[in-house]
Formats: sequence, C-alpha cells, structure tokens
Amino acid sequence: MQTSTSAITAKKVSITGILLLIFSLILALLPKTALSQEPLRLVIQPIQSEQKTREIFQPLADYMQHITEQPVTLVTYPNYISYWSETQKPNSYDIAFDAAHFIDYRDKNMDFTVLAKQPGIISISLIVPEDDLVFDPEELIGKKIATPGPPSIAAVRIDELFENPVRLPTIIEGTDSGHIMSLLLAGEVDAAMLPTPLVSAQMAGDGGISLVLTTDSTPGMAISVSPNVSAEIREKLAKGLIEAEKTPEGKKMLDGTKLNPFEKTSNQEYFGFSELLGEI
Repeated sequence: MQTSTSAITAKKVSITGILLLIFSLILALLPKTALSQEPLRLVIQPIQSEQKTREIFQPLADYMQHITEQPVTLVTYPNYISYWSETQKPNSYDIAFDAAHFIDYRDKNMDFTVLAKQPGIISISLIVPEDDLVFDPEELIGKKIATPGPPSIAAVRIDELFENPVRLPTIIEGTDSGHIMSLLLAGEVDAAMLPTPLVSAQMAGDGGISLVLTTDSTPGMAISVSPNVSAEIREKLAKGLIEAEKTPEGKKMLDGTKLNPFEKTSNQEYFGFSELLGEI
C-alpha cells in the first residue's frame, strides 16, 4: 500500500511538472505585450471636468495602447493647481497632452520631447453676456471675471490685461471650462476668459455671449513624452499620431475625441512659451 501511494504521489508530481513546463513554453511564445507591463501614464490638462476629460480622451489612450502595444492609463486632475503641482514631479507621468507653456517648461526642465500637435494656433477670449455692452477690459475693473486657475493660459492672459495692482477685477476660479461658462450664463459673474475654440462653439450653438477681445495666440496643444519612454515607443507614438487619419483605428480615435488630425512639430516651435509661467 505504501508503494502504491508513493507511486501515485510521484505521478502527481510528474503531471504538475509537465503542466508547469507547458505553461512556461506558452509564456515564452506570447508576445511581450501580452505579459505584465508598467502602463504608460497619459496626463491631460484639465480643460474640462475629470469625468468629461476621461470621456473625451479615453479613445486617445486606447489608440496609444493600440499603436504602442503597451498599456496606457489616462490620468486626470480636478483643476490647474493640482495639475501643475503633480506634473512638476519627476517620473509622475510618461505622456502629456497640453498647452504651449507646459510643453516648453518640460522641454527645458525635464527633457521631454514633443511628438505631434493639433494644427493651427490657440488664443484666449474675454467674453460677457450677450446683452452687456462691454468694449474694453477696463470696464470690468472691480467686477467678477471667471477663469481657470493658474497656471492656465487664461489666467496668464488675465494678468496681462490688468497690470495695475490697484485696478483689478475680482477673479473667480472655475473648476473647468464648462463650469466657467455656466457661471457666466447664469449671471453669477460679469465676464469669463476661455479658450477661443470653446467660445466659438458656444457662439455657434446656444449663444448667449458676446466677445470683448481675443488675446495673442500660442501653438496648438501637443503630445510630449518623457525621456524615460524608449525610442521605439516614441517612434510608434509619433508615427501613429501623425498618420492616424489613414487607419480605421486612428479615424475612430479622431472621431471619438473630436480632435483634428495631428501634424508634425518640434520643441523649437514651443520655445519661449514657458516664460508665461513667470507671470503667475
């Protein structure tokens, strides 16, 4: 009986060893992307609420995962203050999609490389309710202006418009662009500073606003990557983003995010815009 039990035990060990060997062989044959990897962390500046940002830009994260064959995690922030604080920390993210002054800051201080940008330029617009007759920013001194918090471009442009420290409007920091627009339309503030594309969309849609002025422009938002991202992944990202409209997956991403097709760019195109951060 003892011999029979030993034989059964040996047989079980043998079967277990064979199964482990088969499993090891299967793992060896799997592509590297099927194995466990640290995800690439993609951060998006908080133009919208966190929930809205995830809804809008998840297709971009999914597309990046498709073209790199590596997991990509979307990281969002509730406001610009938390965004700026966290994204200054070394190794806190791998890919960023945001505005010119952030891009140039990372180029100078964190050795990031910009890969692809949205076409054209972006400005900020000062707007008021459509029935208010405001023709000059000085008419808003002492009144409430809603804007994303520093160091957003909108906050920078507010500082440029009102340089006299004793003749200032009251700044109301909104949590995101949707919140700021709602404050203006509800009459809770007298004016708002928002990216011109969002202002144009509002004017073409529900309306209810009037344009006071539009500021100087910066290059469009762009994708930049950490020096920790391998050259192979950088190349895949750049090629995949710039050629997105040529593939079904890329077209799906552009349609889902409502982004324009990406175009080639360089760090040089964003040179100098980090100086705007010095005004906050």
